[in-house]
Amino acid sequence: MLSLPTVPLLLAAYLGGAVSAQVTTDSHSAASKACGLLKIELPNLIAFPGSAQYGSDIAHWATSSVQNATCSIEPQTSKDVATILGIVGRDDIRAPFAVKGGGHAYNLGHSSTSGVQISMAKFNALTHDPVANTVTIGTGLTWDQVYTLLEPLGIMVAGGRVPGVGIAGLSLGGGYSWKTDQFGLTVDTIVAHDIVLPSGKFVHVTNKTQPDLFFALKGGLNNFGVVTAITYESHPQTLVFAGSVAYAPNVTDQFNNAVANFDLKNSDPKAQVIVTYASVFGQFSSSIDLFYDAPSVPPGVFDEFLSIPSVKSDVKTRKFTEFLSTTFGNGDLGIGPFKVAQNVIPVLKYTIPVLNQMVNQVTTLGASLTQKFNGSVVVVTCSAEPFTLPFAHSKGGAYPHPPSRQVTPGSPFIAVQATADPTQEAILANSVKQLSHAVQATAVQEGQSRWDDLLYPNYAIAGTPLTLMYGSNVPRLNQIAKNVDPRGVMQLTGGPKFGAGHT
Repeated sequence: MLSLPTVPLLLAAYLGGAVSAQVTTDSHSAASKACGLLKIELPNLIAFPGSAQYGSDIAHWATSSVQNATCSIEPQTSKDVATILGIVGRDDIRAPFAVKGGGHAYNLGHSSTSGVQISMAKFNALTHDPVANTVTIGTGLTWDQVYTLLEPLGIMVAGGRVPGVGIAGLSLGGGYSWKTDQFGLTVDTIVAHDIVLPSGKFVHVTNKTQPDLFFALKGGLNNFGVVTAITYESHPQTLVFAGSVAYAPNVTDQFNNAVANFDLKNSDPKAQVIVTYASVFGQFSSSIDLFYDAPSVPPGVFDEFLSIPSVKSDVKTRKFTEFLSTTFGNGDLGIGPFKVAQNVIPVLKYTIPVLNQMVNQVTTLGASLTQKFNGSVVVVTCSAEPFTLPFAHSKGGAYPHPPSRQVTPGSPFIAVQATADPTQEAILANSVKQLSHAVQATAVQEGQSRWDDLLYPNYAIAGTPLTLMYGSNVPRLNQIAKNVDPRGVMQLTGGPKFGAGHT
């Protein structure tokens, strides 16, 4: 079962901003035709409903992200990917499709489809170049798998913060990491992408060889082809001082003071935290994940948090992988199949009024949704992520993250036990928008946010306008999409779309 100290695992994955395509008779017919041709061309790679491979290929972390594909397929090579794109994108077919890495997308249609489900599971190679200090990783791997492979080498990369998150989804949307204050977002540490373009051409993309496409892939999501591998900068990894601390409701004010003080005063880039306010079963609690990227933490960095009476604490010196697996588990919420909604709140600094508003919204919304979904378990959380200078190492890219405006991604999240009730998704979406607006309104009043602050693509809820995520980069990204995909093959996938007329 889900326990209050493990609520921070709800912050997993960080993929968002997707929109799902409407299923039509024509798209179903096109998908059936594409699956028939794929069965002829790649008979050993395709799967259909009822098979174990199909079940694995369409599986997602949240029930609300799952769709029943017409068929699924696991390409083994870039040539296989080119064959698949050539068939689904044929002028006489135009079948909807999706590309799945880790399957941790929150929004329906981002990595799922009613058409052809492409699973990157077989792209699971990892190569370390000790001379260049880089690691090349196949997009079928999840970040916890990557960390397990890298830790014996004494190195690490700036990737996802929780288990189960696929490397491609996080990397193509920006990527906040436990190392962000030291090295930047994940996109700032990327050296190269291997991609199969919509035309079927394989390209090794670097800033020198393909500067426009390299720019677009650093935050532009799944708009430019199918990425098969990504090369990242690597850095040494020691033991870390890290863990989770959970608090009872009666120390919330003291906890909020500690959070605000940490956000205001901390200047150590090795120290990072995730703060979570949660309502589970209608009961409120708060918790914090503490991370220091060294075996011991200097005096004063986390002292205020550790001095508050806690319900549970497991902060200690340990391996990086042990911290992830112990603190966040396997991502199972313990409530059976569940539906989710997530959004993002851009915040400069988490002042006490902003934190108090998070507490108020989680408490009141948790109570109202628990009553509305009578008999179903409801989880409502809101996270504060007080990075010190998350954009200090910015190297640009599709997702604008300039050092001149260092907003952090506060994030509301709602999960409910899945039922056949078709109104569940709409209620969750409206509720998470309501929570987001209320908290951001307080942050705006505090001078810690602006209504035109850009939203982190991997957290943003479905339907978020491109201009609210990419700002003035939208025209350039539209043009790059038209250049690499003139026939609009990637328009057949879900998620925010670049191309003619998209804003």
